[in-house]
This record gives sequence, C-alpha cells and structure tokens, in this order.
Amino acid sequence: MKIFLGTILLLLFSFCKKKDTKPKPLNELFDASQSTLIKQGSLNSNAHSVSGTIKLYKTGGLKTLSFENFSSESGPDLKVYLSTSTGNNDVKELGALKANAGNFYYQFDSSIKTTTYNYVLVWCKQYSVLFGNTKLQ
Repeated sequence: MKIFLGTILLLLFSFCKKKDTKPKPLNELFDASQSTLIKQGSLNSNAHSVSGTIKLYKTGGLKTLSFENFSSESGPDLKVYLSTSTGNNDVKELGALKANAGNFYYQFDSSIKTTTYNYVLVWCKQYSVLFGNTKLQ
C-alpha cells in the first residue's frame, strides 16, 4: 500500500514541474502566391520591446495578417487587435499572440474594414498595456 501511494505521489509531483518558459520561434509562413498585398507596416515598441513586419493580404472573402520576423518580450495575456488607433477603445480581437518570435498569421473575414481598423496592436489584456503597434499603409 505504501509503495502504491508513493508511486501516485511521485506521478502527481512530476506533472507539477515547471515547464520550459523560453519562447520557441514559430515558423508558420503564409503562402501569399494566390493573394493580393493590401497594406503593410513595421511594428513600433511601446511599453515593451516589439519588432517585425506586418503584411495584410486579401484572398477571396478572407483577409490575412502576416507577422514576419516578429519578436516580442513575453507577457501575460497578449492579444492581437485590429484597431482604429493605438488605444483599445474600438478594436477587433484576432486572438492570442501565437508566439513571441518567428513568422505566423491570422485569417479573418473580409467584412472587417481594414481602412478603418488600420492599426495592429500587440496588447496585454490583463494589465491593459500596449506592447507594440503599427499603422498599416
């Protein structure tokens, strides 16, 4: 019985080990060969270090926001928004930030007016902090 309980406790503790929190670069390239480049911009740092290029493509009824050579400091609850400004008052959330480094993209319905929502924000939702932004032009 003691061996059985000891084995269970050992298994429970092994699941509680701290995971490696170093960011691993994501390499999820968007195939733009059948798409039209609409706008692009370079990310500017705000409260934290952020860099990379953002490109906006249109393919049929979808738009794609492609993050290229992206790099950002880690943070809790980082989101990607399309916004009308560098504030978070009028935003369309595209989802959680996929990675702190690398290449990745978000697809969304072309009903979102990127002429109005022409800012891309990397935003910490939990603490309401702008990490970085760019205006797509």
